[in-house]
Amino acid sequence: MITATLFDLFETLITESHLQPTRASSLAAVLGLENAAYRTAWKSRRPHIVVGALSFADALTEISQVLSGRVNEAAVEHACALRIQEKVEAYTRVTDGIKTMVSELSRRGVRLGVISNGFREDVVGWSGCVLAPAFQCTSFSCDEGIAKPDPQIYLRAIKRLGVTPETTLYIGDGGDNELEGAAHAGIRAYRAAWFAPRNHEHGAWPVLSTCHDVLTVVAAN
Repeated sequence: MITATLFDLFETLITESHLQPTRASSLAAVLGLENAAYRTAWKSRRPHIVVGALSFADALTEISQVLSGRVNEAAVEHACALRIQEKVEAYTRVTDGIKTMVSELSRRGVRLGVISNGFREDVVGWSGCVLAPAFQCTSFSCDEGIAKPDPQIYLRAIKRLGVTPETTLYIGDGGDNELEGAAHAGIRAYRAAWFAPRNHEHGAWPVLSTCHDVLTVVAAN
């Protein structure tokens, strides 16, 4: 019997596919920096931002100082505010199918959790999302200090929900090797293909073509 389901957040519960969000890796021109050098510097700092060891603003400030010796503070502030705004916009566009799925899982008594790799700016708007009240656990990498696919981030969520890996599902689009991480934590992992039809991970992960397929899997177990 399935007692809990853990979900990835973006491109699983929430999609940005129609919003064309600003990519943090593409901010070189905004900051007045050379593109290739900026991308290299950004890539090395992103993992630290995801686990909350470095803020987005401090990373952009640091990169600007290293590459040009100056900082456009207004541009840094705008980039951070824009990221929050764009994520909040995504949180307001929950599809009816996702709402129905989450509501039905709750009605069946399945405990729900979210595990997401992201910046602090990315999760500011979660509390205002229509889905948030249905979830008993949120494990955001920027708060946890660890990120998917580390098995510990899944196990922490399971402990908070008061369930076991054997009775838990993990549903995600496959980014950051999240399905492999869930499997290493002893959780059955399924790839969500309703927003992200292309597989980010190689391997024989069972695919759920629509969010309603989650209900079918839960009912069958």
